[in-house]
Amino acid sequence: METARPSAVTSGADPADGAAEPAMLDPAAATELLRGYGIVALPERVVQTAAEAGVAAAELGFPVALKAMAPGLVHKSDVGAVRLGLTHGAEVEAVAAEMAGRIPDLSGFLVQSMAPAGLELFVGARRDPTFGPLVLAGLGGIWIEALGDVVARLAPVDRAEALAMLAELRGSRILDGYRGAPPVDREALADVVVAVGRLMQERPDLVEVDLNPTLAGPAGAVVVDASLLVGPTPAPQPRPASSTEAIRRLLNPASIVVVGASPTRAKQGGRLFHYLLKHGFSGPLYAVNPHATEVMGRPCYPSVSDLPEAPDLACIMVPGEAVPGVLEECGAKGIRSAVIYTAGFAEVGDEGRARQDELLAIVRRHDMRLCGPNTSGVVNAAASTCAAFGMAFEVERMPAGEIAFLTQSGALGSSLLSRSWEQGIGFSHWVCAGNEADLTVSDYLMALVEEPAARVVAVFMESLRDPDGFADGCRRARALGKPVVVYKTGASEAGRRAVLSHTASLAGDDAAYDAFFRAHGVVRVHDLQGLVDAAQTLAWQPAPRGPRIGVVSASGGACSVVADECARHGLTLPPLSVEAERRIRAIIPPFGVSRNPVDVTMQITVDPGMVGAIVEVMLAEEAIDALLVLMTTNADPPALEVARGVARAAAGATKPVIVTRVGADFLAPQSVPFYRASRLPLFPMPDRAVRALRAMVDYGTRVAAPGGE
Repeated sequence: METARPSAVTSGADPADGAAEPAMLDPAAATELLRGYGIVALPERVVQTAAEAGVAAAELGFPVALKAMAPGLVHKSDVGAVRLGLTHGAEVEAVAAEMAGRIPDLSGFLVQSMAPAGLELFVGARRDPTFGPLVLAGLGGIWIEALGDVVARLAPVDRAEALAMLAELRGSRILDGYRGAPPVDREALADVVVAVGRLMQERPDLVEVDLNPTLAGPAGAVVVDASLLVGPTPAPQPRPASSTEAIRRLLNPASIVVVGASPTRAKQGGRLFHYLLKHGFSGPLYAVNPHATEVMGRPCYPSVSDLPEAPDLACIMVPGEAVPGVLEECGAKGIRSAVIYTAGFAEVGDEGRARQDELLAIVRRHDMRLCGPNTSGVVNAAASTCAAFGMAFEVERMPAGEIAFLTQSGALGSSLLSRSWEQGIGFSHWVCAGNEADLTVSDYLMALVEEPAARVVAVFMESLRDPDGFADGCRRARALGKPVVVYKTGASEAGRRAVLSHTASLAGDDAAYDAFFRAHGVVRVHDLQGLVDAAQTLAWQPAPRGPRIGVVSASGGACSVVADECARHGLTLPPLSVEAERRIRAIIPPFGVSRNPVDVTMQITVDPGMVGAIVEVMLAEEAIDALLVLMTTNADPPALEVARGVARAAAGATKPVIVTRVGADFLAPQSVPFYRASRLPLFPMPDRAVRALRAMVDYGTRVAAPGGE
């Protein structure tokens, strides 16, 4: 039940009156508010003078703690503003008088009953400018700054999620008792976490809650020091109109005009026009350039207004000063979707942002939707539409696939595209969001999950402007059974500065992004290659039900490597049943290993069919959720027989099977493409395979499993 909102603040006006700066609630008001939410806080008194401190201490009962209060005084112990264990009134008065003579701008004293013994923990919350209220829990006292062992979730959280937060702390084992200390009451601590989340949800004026330390003992948790910051209630932000249909036209245009098309491929407009032709766009394709009459065998028009029809999509590749006029002309012609490739807008500063705002006003006036500016374009490989430029598209043929790739970096995104093509991985779509003057990553996500050719959406993200829209897209993806995989940059301070200079948009705090992704079923990876690896495995293989991995290998050393990697990434190698080990022993040589990980030894060079037989046994095991087949240096033709056996065993299985071949691809020119044709993800190193498995487990346990999010 929500309590009445306390009005006492230590500085500034009441935030409800529109104060620009947040203000701290005084301790008495903060304690009253916390108690209204069932959070136990120490009995205390706020007083102004040393004499009053002595009286308050006697009323509370000795021993007591005395804390000085002053604006901006956060780390009280660092400046001698805290004294513990005071045992009589005269002592309290003397200590208070000494503090008053030493601490500048003293505003009063807080007298508290002494806290019971317990482990110092931190529970708190903050209102993130992008994602709203976050609940935090971690080791408290000085350790929160020294170690930064804090876990975050979007508010509110339930009891199960609060307990999961405590379990995720790096120092979680300390909560179970250490060096003779009793275990803490995790349930009581979880209650505090839940209450703080509810408080942040119900009190939109709260900016920050800092309960540090919260002392947890074997029979409860009590807040020793509480700091609550209040500010203006944030105004609700209007949601933009639905853009799915507009993006569908942008991704699937029946006709296109390239404004700024050039007869020569040395110019960007010529290269863009060439890529559209080269990669098979079959609809009407128009060129506009007042200085040419023909572009690559197609008639060229002097202006958009001279076109014989209004195409579905305008691709605008002209100098920055000409962009507004061209966009206005497109709107007047009746064109409703446009891509602006030109740079020099919001990413370069205030002047550029003003020019970008002008573009947005034009598209709003004409009921248009805009990709960019400062974008590399869009690709729909399934429809042979390459409205993008960049050297990656020099490829002779764009391999189609089941991954939709959404990127906020054109150069890096196209590089990853070409590398993936080289590895035999195709994409259904590729979209570079650019500056997102109009359409955002969230808009594209919602549209891409609806595309029939896309089974997975992979996102290279620098920042997120419409989290509510992204959450809507994630909910739709879950309903359709389509995983969303994100590689988010800007986790470090240096990374955040790079994001700002590169995209002209501030990235939010990384912990907030992590909490947001978890809440909405996003699979987060932490390296570029991992983005493609996770997307590929999730597109080709079923999601596992849990983290229990079975391993079949031909090398004892490789088994050790995989075991270490699995332990590093929180995956387990469960023992096999007695019956499974008996069946495996009947297949492998006497010097092999029948337990998990199974070592079939190099006997596979003379009996390659044994691998498929063992895969069948492993997939039938209830204790196995996913299977990794790890080959070292096997060569065709026996390598091809291994591949065929694995593919037969995996066909129709409800558990994922992925393969690692550490040996060179040139030794297996038949089996390498066979694995890919059989939709078996193939990795050159076991660490990549294990990271992909970790991503699959995250999706399978959080989203795809019955009762998942």
